[in-house]
Amino acid sequence: MKCARCEGLMIFDRIYGPDEAIFDLPIWRCVNCGSTVDPLILEKRLSESQQCSPVKENVA
Repeated sequence: MKCARCEGLMIFDRIYGPDEAIFDLPIWRCVNCGSTVDPLILEKRLSESQQCSPVKENVA
């Protein structure tokens, strides 16, 4: 998976809370810029990209 910000490598990671039991969130994290994407953000981006597709105009 490529990062939307810098096109770097995204790896699967987890975020834990202070006691490591209450807040356990799976995320994708970019090894280049540190950008993080959780499953909800990823689902929203995918649904938005399917709803609207840019129209390409032929420029002469």
